[in-house]
Parts: sequence; C-alpha cells; structure tokens
Amino acid sequence: MSRVDLESSIQSYLRSTLSPKRLIHSLNTAELCKNLAARFGLEPQKGHWIGLLHDAARELPPEELLQRTQSLGIRPDPQEQENPILLHGIISAEIARSRFGIEERELLEAIRHHTLGKPGLHPYGKVLYVADYIEPSRTFVDDTFRSRILALSLDEMLLEILEEEKRFRKNLASITQEMYDELKGRRVERA
Repeated sequence: MSRVDLESSIQSYLRSTLSPKRLIHSLNTAELCKNLAARFGLEPQKGHWIGLLHDAARELPPEELLQRTQSLGIRPDPQEQENPILLHGIISAEIARSRFGIEERELLEAIRHHTLGKPGLHPYGKVLYVADYIEPSRTFVDDTFRSRILALSLDEMLLEILEEEKRFRKNLASITQEMYDELKGRRVERA
C-alpha cells in the first residue's frame, strides 16, 4: 500500500470508529508528532501515523479491551484489570499492525506505551507521549506550559510533563515512575 493510500485508509477508519472529539484529538496529535519527529531527526510521516493511530482503540468498551488483550496472549496487570482503558494502547498497536501493516517495532512500541510510557522508550514513543499530552485541544494544558515544553529537548520535554503529572497526581504508575527515574538520572549525569 502506498503512503498516500495508507494515510487515506487510516483516516477513513478513524472517521468511522472515533467520536468527533477523539478524531480531532488524534488529528492534532498526529500533526504535532509529525512536526516533533522532523525536529528530532525522525521520519515525519511515521510520526504522523503513530499520532493518528495511538487512540484507534480508545473508545472500545472495557470488556472488549480486556478480551482482545487476552486473545493476544497478554495478561493485564492488576492496574490494567482495574482500569481497562489503559489497555487501549496495546489494542491500538495491534490495529496498526494487523489492519494497516505497520511492522516497525519502534512505531508499535510508541503506540502501545503512549499512555504510561516505559523506561528505554524509543524517540518515536517520546514524541507521541509529548504530543498526546500537549496537543492544542487538551484543555488541561495552557499555552504558557505548551510553549515552555516545546522549547526544550525531547528528553527534557518528557521529564517536564512527568514532573507536572507528579504534581497533579502525586503518584505515577510504577512503569511511568521508572521512566521518570531513568530520565531524571540522565539529567543528573549530564549536570
């Protein structure tokens, strides 16, 4: 499938499966991913695809997310069992692979881990995590914060967002805390 056909196919799928609000969020995230990918030496088109597809399964019912995850041979952890919406990244990555033929490990990893992150996240994953958090339709992010984040390096963007989350939520998910600790450790090493 050509890149143009793939893009058209993805957008058609999203228009048929997502609410208008979620579609706008996905389109905004895709545009920001494309721009950040270009800025950080990644392929912009691939950034755009992960932004489009990251929430492909976001509006599936919790029972279906659990069932589809288990059918892939993945056992949800207790936090995911309690809050199945956290599984939408896994299923969105599977949709990207099985429906749209996206096979690059780093792209599937980005989609799969865009909600909680993980230590050792590939730059595509970092780009998606940042874009998903600060895209323009996100009302919990103001323009001052967005501008400040966009002026930073990629790791610093991610670290600042995680520090904001720590202030807001007090406790990060354990995998998110591990990613935060890894980034914080790198900051200390560079200092």
